[in-house]
Amino acid sequence: METVIIGLPASGKTTIFNALTGRSVPVGDFSAAGRQVHLADVPVPDERIDRLSELYRPKKTTRATVLFRDPPLAYLDNGTLSPAGLGEVRKADSLAVVVRAFESESLPHPQGVNPLRDLRTVLDSLVLADYEVAEKRLARLEKEAKRDGREYQVLKNVVDRLGAGQLLGRGFFSAEDEKLFAGFAFLTAKPLVAVLNDGERSVDHAAVAEEARSKGITVFALRGDLEAEIAQLDTSEQAEFLKDLGASEPAKNRFLRHVYADLDLVSFITVGEDEVRAWSIRRGTPASRGAGTIHTDLEKGFIRAEVVRCEDLLACGDWAEAKKANKLRLEGRDYVLEDGDVILVRFNV
Repeated sequence: METVIIGLPASGKTTIFNALTGRSVPVGDFSAAGRQVHLADVPVPDERIDRLSELYRPKKTTRATVLFRDPPLAYLDNGTLSPAGLGEVRKADSLAVVVRAFESESLPHPQGVNPLRDLRTVLDSLVLADYEVAEKRLARLEKEAKRDGREYQVLKNVVDRLGAGQLLGRGFFSAEDEKLFAGFAFLTAKPLVAVLNDGERSVDHAAVAEEARSKGITVFALRGDLEAEIAQLDTSEQAEFLKDLGASEPAKNRFLRHVYADLDLVSFITVGEDEVRAWSIRRGTPASRGAGTIHTDLEKGFIRAEVVRCEDLLACGDWAEAKKANKLRLEGRDYVLEDGDVILVRFNV
C-alpha cells in the first residue's frame, strides 16, 4: 500500500515524511539531490506478529508495510500543482495533503500562513486534474458515438460533479464501476488525509479541520518538527519526549493505524518455521483472493483454507493443539477473511 505526501511550497511535507518514516532527508533542498523521490517502507505496528514470532521463532518475520513517497512537485504560477506533479501521485492508494499551520520567523511563508487557503488550493488542483482527464475521455466517446455505454453515463456524472468543484469522494464509484475506471486513477476518489503540520507558534486551524471533514477528508495533526527529531532517537529514548507532546507512541505508528483504518485494511497472517508474515488486504476480501496475495497459484488452485484466530493459536501454543481444541476451521473460497485470521491454504495446480 502506498501513501504519497503532497503539499504546497513551505508546507513542510519533507519534514512530515521524516516524522512518519524515521528518515533524515534534508528539508528545503533544491539541488539535484533534492529533486529525487524520497521513498520509505514503514512496518505497520502489530503486537500479534511479535507474539507469533516469539512462538514460532521463524527465520524471517515480515510485517505489513506502507510505502511512503515524497516526490518533488512542480507548481504553476497560480500555486496549483502542475500536470507533471500530479502525474507523480496517480498510482498511490491514498494521499496525505500537508497543510502548514504554524508561524516561524526563521521559516517564513512566502504568501503568509493560511491553512484553509492552502488546503483549498491543493484540492482545487486535484479536482481540475480529474476534470481534464474525464472531459477528454468523454469527448472521445462522443466523437466515437459511444454514448449508450456505462462508461459514458458515469463519466457524465463525474464531469458534472468535478465541474461543480466537488471531490468525487470515496464511495462515488460502485464496486463494478471501480473496476471499469481503475485505469483513470482519479485523484479525488482516493482516500485523502489532511496532515496539519503544527508548530510552536500554532495558527488556528479549526476552519481547515472543519472544511476537510465536510469533504470527507480525515484530519491528522502533529508537530512535524519535533516528531521528526524524535523519530531519529532510539526507541528507549522516545517515550519521555513523546510524553511532553501528549503522545504515547511515535507519529509513524499513530499515522499508520490512521491510514490502515482509512483505507479499510485488515491483516491476515501466515506462520511457520521459515516465516511469520502479515498480509494486507481490503476488508471484505474472500479467502481465495486473499490467497492470491501470497501467490497467484494459490488463488488459481484454491481448495480450502484452514483458519484459526490469532488469539486462539497463541493460547493453544501451536497449530496441532488448536486443531485438538476445535479452534481450527475449514473455510471455502468465498469465506471473508477477518483481521487476525491465521490461515493455511490448501491448493492444487
